[in-house]
Amino acid sequence: MNTDDQIRAAIRKKLHTGVEFYVDADIIKADSIDLSETGIKFETNEPIKIRMRVDVGDGEYQENQAELVWAQKDEDGYTTYGLHFIPDKSSEDTPAEAYLKPEDVAGEWE
Repeated sequence: MNTDDQIRAAIRKKLHTGVEFYVDADIIKADSIDLSETGIKFETNEPIKIRMRVDVGDGEYQENQAELVWAQKDEDGYTTYGLHFIPDKSSEDTPAEAYLKPEDVAGEWE
């Protein structure tokens, strides 16, 4: 269920599984916005692309590419990332359909 401060482009389904990801070794050029003693803020002219593998069970992994959309660090030191899937033009399935079992897709989505 969405609240006023949660505007989502797509419905969600909880999924707890292993994810491995890595950033392509390309050099990405950016322009700095500001600098402090603890960090830097910068912008790029295109999203940072990430390759990821999601554990779909039975020792199988589904590989996909995604773009980093947002990141948020909490008080406990954990960081949550929001990634947007880049569709695989060679597959008719969406990445979510590839990750979920048919019985998972049938349930209620948030």
